[in-house]
Amino acid sequence: MNKNIKRYYLLGILLCLSIVLTSCKNSKNKYANSSLKVNIIPKPNVLTSKKGVFKITKNTGISISTHTPKVASIVNLFITSINQASGFNLKAKPKKENINFVLNETLKELGPEGYKLDVSQNKITIEAYKSAGLFYGTQTILQMLPSAIQSASAVKNVEWIVPCVSIKDKPRFSWRGYMKDVSRTFYSVNVIKKYLDVMALYKMNVFHFHLTDDQGWRIEIKNFPKLTTPQTTIFHDSHNEPAERSGYYTQEQLKDLVKYAAERNITIVPEIDLPGHSWPALIAYPELSVNQKTEPNYVFPFLASWEYWGNQRTPNTFDPTNKKVYNFLDTVFEEVTSIFPSEYIHFGGDEVKFSVWDNAPHIQQFIKKQGLKSSKDLQSYFVAKVCDIIKSKGRKPIGWNDILEGDHKPIKGATIMSWLGEHAITEAAENGFYTVASPAGYLYLDITQANRNDGTMSDLAYIHINSLEKIYQYEPTKGLNETNKHYVLGVQANMWPAIPQEVKDINVQNFPRLLAVAEIGWIQKEGRDYNDFKNRLKSHYARLDELKIDYYKDGGYITGHWSPDKLSTTYKNLEWDVTKKVYANGRINTAFFYTKGDHFMQIKKVELLENSKVISIDEHIGLANTFRGTHKKKTFFYTLKVNSYKPTAKYTVRATVKGINGVNSYGNFTFNLNPYKPFSVIEPK
Repeated sequence: MNKNIKRYYLLGILLCLSIVLTSCKNSKNKYANSSLKVNIIPKPNVLTSKKGVFKITKNTGISISTHTPKVASIVNLFITSINQASGFNLKAKPKKENINFVLNETLKELGPEGYKLDVSQNKITIEAYKSAGLFYGTQTILQMLPSAIQSASAVKNVEWIVPCVSIKDKPRFSWRGYMKDVSRTFYSVNVIKKYLDVMALYKMNVFHFHLTDDQGWRIEIKNFPKLTTPQTTIFHDSHNEPAERSGYYTQEQLKDLVKYAAERNITIVPEIDLPGHSWPALIAYPELSVNQKTEPNYVFPFLASWEYWGNQRTPNTFDPTNKKVYNFLDTVFEEVTSIFPSEYIHFGGDEVKFSVWDNAPHIQQFIKKQGLKSSKDLQSYFVAKVCDIIKSKGRKPIGWNDILEGDHKPIKGATIMSWLGEHAITEAAENGFYTVASPAGYLYLDITQANRNDGTMSDLAYIHINSLEKIYQYEPTKGLNETNKHYVLGVQANMWPAIPQEVKDINVQNFPRLLAVAEIGWIQKEGRDYNDFKNRLKSHYARLDELKIDYYKDGGYITGHWSPDKLSTTYKNLEWDVTKKVYANGRINTAFFYTKGDHFMQIKKVELLENSKVISIDEHIGLANTFRGTHKKKTFFYTLKVNSYKPTAKYTVRATVKGINGVNSYGNFTFNLNPYKPFSVIEPK
């Protein structure tokens, strides 16, 4: 090669390098002169996109105009989120900086939770009438940053850019809630804190803590120590429940949770459910019960209720005629209110088995003596007494809408949580009761969301499906006139973990549907657009991934199928490769959902193989048929486990099955691994 050729060759290489470097530089700065798509949930009331971005760097300054402990806490929480994901060491400073937090008394029209946010290329200003508005301004900024901002550790090679926007925002409802039942299945403090984090990110502000029910008493009451003995807090050994599904919270743990929630503008509303759904208290202190039915004198999982009682409702309740009951409740609520500073205290009042009272002579005698008409009126008498106890503590009582079954007059002043359909909201509002809309037909997240045969751990006893679209289109004030609309305080989604007990299963049931609930609680009805919501939702899956939160995907847990060509009328083995579905140590639910055909399928045993070696087995006779209820065991579910996961291994499920009286049978094979450690890893896509 002569010198001229070499020279041109080198020039060509240099030119190519120059083009590549220029391209990389332009790519790095591709947002410098253009606007970014903003996908905030809940959708802001008013949002104007502008050109350019604000870039957060290690030199970004943050200031507070009005330095109060609450504002300082909000700003520090925001800075912690930034520093954790970026590796920066940002700090708040007293002088005006790049990001400014301002309490502005002229913004009264935005209310206590509204805010104004202005992002330019050189400055971010968050203004609000109250500190809660400043907090929600920070959550909006976090949502506009790359999804890596949700990372629990520092992420490299990320530009922390915020699109330039102008936002003016405030919520429609003051109650934007999520209920977690920890009686039917107990969850650790860390799991609860994770849900509080996610609620805060999506501007939900009430965590309804269902602390007591038939399956366990989960709150320490120091004056009544029997309430938190193994008898009342730990599922009986005969049910072989994982240990972490049982337990209770100490008062110190609960106070810590209250503080944690308050820092995120979330109020925890505790619930002590009574006079029904009180099995743990009745077996601990039987002198408070109507009758002597206290067997078995231990707590057990919800699905075993039919085995013991023939239905899901307890054959006993607190005795509404016994003064000792009211003394007991006065002491309990005294301790409850010392832990929880919430405006409202929930007392349940749902699903009382009135036949217990109808069949008790001393109860019927009391009803006549008091001039009541029925056991339903006695419910009102009892509720009025409980409401007076709660009011005496300086709090407002709230109960499920079942409490409206009797005479309304004694319970005026109570707030109603309406779960028994849209009519319950109308009944409450038209009778002058403030209400929280929480109808099972829309806002119960333990109910199937797409397909009853997809293997997700939902309450299959409900005949309807609560799809994402159905939830999003729900209007809590439907049918109310303008006068009565103001009685609707807001909306709440409920999660009852009777069937979806594992944290992963709870997450798959909650998400993305909980984000739809967050939006309907925040924006006005006329501002809602389902297609727009779905488009914005797409970018939030990456955020849930960063948070290590599983969510529903099309097809649920369906991993394979069976059909007539694979069956015989004598037992044979069917196999499915589940390697991609095994990704950590954990418990596995695998199931066989019959979908069509003239014949059902019988299962003899199910095995999990690792590199052709059996590592877990569940051997019982199961039937894949049409049953989807809760009143008897669904034998088509099988439980396996992985305790020593090997990333390079091949995993296979082998099921021994046969067609019953024929092979014309079709169905879904489902496989779902639940990691032992919650929020540590998500299922691979």
